[in-house]
Amino acid sequence: MNRPESSRRLFEAGRGWLANSIGGRGYRRIREIDLDTHALALCAQQVLCTAPLIVAIGAVLQRLTGRNAAYYMIRFFGLEGNSADAVDRLFSRTVPASISTIALVLAMITALVFTTSVAAVHQRAFELIWTLPRLIGVASYLRQLIWAVSLGVYSIVVLGIGRFSRYLFDDLGWPGLLCIAVAQGFGTFLFYWWSQRWLLAGRVTWRALFPGAFVVGALTTIMFRLTRVILPGQISWQVHAYGLVGGVFVLSVWLMILSVVIFGGVLLGALMSERHAHKLNPDTARPLLTEVGLASTAADVVPVEPAAEPVQRS
Repeated sequence: MNRPESSRRLFEAGRGWLANSIGGRGYRRIREIDLDTHALALCAQQVLCTAPLIVAIGAVLQRLTGRNAAYYMIRFFGLEGNSADAVDRLFSRTVPASISTIALVLAMITALVFTTSVAAVHQRAFELIWTLPRLIGVASYLRQLIWAVSLGVYSIVVLGIGRFSRYLFDDLGWPGLLCIAVAQGFGTFLFYWWSQRWLLAGRVTWRALFPGAFVVGALTTIMFRLTRVILPGQISWQVHAYGLVGGVFVLSVWLMILSVVIFGGVLLGALMSERHAHKLNPDTARPLLTEVGLASTAADVVPVEPAAEPVQRS
């Protein structure tokens, strides 16, 4: 065998291995379902809906505890100096005494209702990742509404945990920060493990959803730690160059990266579950779906009518 033929076969074998690897399959799946566009849509919805929700919750907390959303965000991101001052000016506004607590609660409920669009983007992306038909209707909307409430609780818990990081660092040093990181990552893991199951209406097994939730929890833990190192300097520089709008740009980019981490982690977990299930039982077409998922997929199959034969003209 000559050298060019051997090199060509070696190249073809390497290309085949890469195409069948998790990276190659993941790239094809991203292109097929246009996952990057869904990540961009999630970022936009978070800017339009999640951020106002956090501000609304912060207004209620300010009335009840005297601490607003800016206080928790500054401690979560580890900001200080100019960066902390910029976030404080962006999100710290004293609620007028003329506005009643009931009105603030109603505003928070309204923000929760609009946050269902964030849940809808999550649900659609999860359905595409798991190759499931789209669910619409009243039941689907109610699941999205309950998820929006859970998102508010999750945000409060994560921001609240970040509040204690500076105190633990002063008392315990790096071990204290490590405990905070593990707590935030574990909370994120539990939230997205449940979120996939809930928004997919129980169509995928808990075991199959575990790797994706674990990857999201691990990646967000790393991201949150890097954020405390990188974000303060970036906000200070952008605010110095462009004013307060520069801080908004930096936070928007952070949300974009978070969106990619979430969907990318779920996709990676789905590919890992599919490969593991195929090794255990190659003959099973849908080993990762529950009975509800199998029924949903079967109901979505539409028979294709045979094409009409062309009419021959005399």
